[in-house]
Amino acid sequence: MAENDLAATVHHSDGSYPIIVGRGVLEQLGTRLQQLGVTGQAYIISDENVFRIYGRHAQRSLEAAGIAAHSYSIPPGEESKNLALAEDIYAWLAEIRAERRHAIVALGGGVVGDLGGFVASTFLRGMIFVQVPTSMAAMVDASIGGKVAVNLPQGKNLVGAFYQPSLVLADVDALSSLGQRGLSEGWAEAVKHGLILDPELFDLFEEHAEDLMSLRGDISTEVIRRSMAIKAQVVTEDERETLGRRILLNYGHSIGHALESVTGYGHYMHGEAVSVGMMGAGHISQALGLIPAEVVERQRKVLERFRLPLSAPGIDPDVILDKMTHDKKTEAGSLRWVLLEGVGQSVVRRDVPPDLVRETVQELTL
Repeated sequence: MAENDLAATVHHSDGSYPIIVGRGVLEQLGTRLQQLGVTGQAYIISDENVFRIYGRHAQRSLEAAGIAAHSYSIPPGEESKNLALAEDIYAWLAEIRAERRHAIVALGGGVVGDLGGFVASTFLRGMIFVQVPTSMAAMVDASIGGKVAVNLPQGKNLVGAFYQPSLVLADVDALSSLGQRGLSEGWAEAVKHGLILDPELFDLFEEHAEDLMSLRGDISTEVIRRSMAIKAQVVTEDERETLGRRILLNYGHSIGHALESVTGYGHYMHGEAVSVGMMGAGHISQALGLIPAEVVERQRKVLERFRLPLSAPGIDPDVILDKMTHDKKTEAGSLRWVLLEGVGQSVVRRDVPPDLVRETVQELTL
């Protein structure tokens, strides 16, 4: 196991965990779980598409390390992230007599990680949890930080917890099975990291957009590691989003989450909705005099080169505005906005005029 596969370490209130990133690292899964002290059994939660491609690889790695591997596959898509399916998994774990020292391994994208983590955090009051992200969005964002949740009809991620994994193992080779749309939506979250905290990372997106979209050369692994390290550092600094640091990661999410919700979590992928939301937040930032038009244009051009949507035509703006009032970032009826003060510089504001928000959402939906 190469030491340079370690991209970062997340430190949190109960300990720490490594983030392993590289090509071919899925074969290390069993050995890594041994190092965590996992004995006996592991339960792979995956979606049907991902398990068909990578499930046997994960099982073989676990069994080679003397860990019995069981699996539970869910239908792919955001619609699977619900309490009813979580209850089905609870029943399955109870039937096969899962124990606290056994591990739940979430093999897949953000939906699998959120649902698997939610189950791990609650079954037997907490089991060992391992993230094995196979999508770009899960690698650079959702797998790190311990936010686990399921959706309600009223909004996304409304029932959940902070429950840190014991390991994040990201095999870059898994991205080769994604289509262009899946890659694009994942890169949106990584572009976000550059916009809010790392101007040099954003420069890399401007310089290498086409290479990154095609996963050419070592630049993809380098940028993924750098983006994951940024997320790891923010989580270490503000584990439970109480200090105002971690909320910066929600740039583009105020409008993005609402857009996902009103379209039934199926029309827009998460990163696509966040891309639209980032354009809205960029517009608000410019309107408040925080950034010049040039910054919004740089953002627009990069998102466009990654073939991401910049607007959401045909959606009722009033429905989006109503959904935004249910956002978890709302405090005392006031929505906390993450805005830009420059490329790599972000700020949280609670004083965005409602009329400006309405105007912005209306423009995005024309």
